[in-house]
Amino acid sequence: MNRTPIQNPYLASSASESTSGNQVDLKAHLRTSQIIAFALIQGVLFITAIMGYLSIVSGDGGPADGPPADPAADNDMMMLAIGAVAAFGGCFASFVANKMFKAMAIRQFASTGEEVDVPVQESMKITSGISELLATSQTRMIVGMALAEGAAVINAVLMMLDGNLIHLVMIGFCLVAMAVQFPTLQKKLDLIDFAARASRDRV
Repeated sequence: MNRTPIQNPYLASSASESTSGNQVDLKAHLRTSQIIAFALIQGVLFITAIMGYLSIVSGDGGPADGPPADPAADNDMMMLAIGAVAAFGGCFASFVANKMFKAMAIRQFASTGEEVDVPVQESMKITSGISELLATSQTRMIVGMALAEGAAVINAVLMMLDGNLIHLVMIGFCLVAMAVQFPTLQKKLDLIDFAARASRDRV
């Protein structure tokens, strides 16, 4: 009596997708990075909306439970100065950290000695070295965007305290710095391509 073995349909479907596994891995990594980036940007927008609302309802643009703020007061100017320093300092630190992590990731990839065909394609083979490179690039994005996010949150809190909407300019500047670092497929491919060429030059 012949018995037909029972096949798991889920295993069969996963096997049929194995031919495109490398591309799926790259795009899955990209989706994860984009979700994290969206969450960081959304956090800034959410906090800014709350602090802006509290600043408006506090009355006369002044801090809650306090007298109206005098725009010419030294305290207000100090808060604006703190907000400006936080915004520009945070964005500068964000881009510096971004460059440092990128250089570190490329050096680590070059030390592996892996060879990757250039120019790279979406369907390329994802090696262990490339996986580490992508992981480091994601860490670079998180650190860079978090620094700009922190500066934006500081300005949102200061806006609630002094009721000065000029802080929105600093917050917008931080959002631009975060948006510039938003991950895309082309950025990932360019990073791998640059690292592969650097590895070849080192050899």
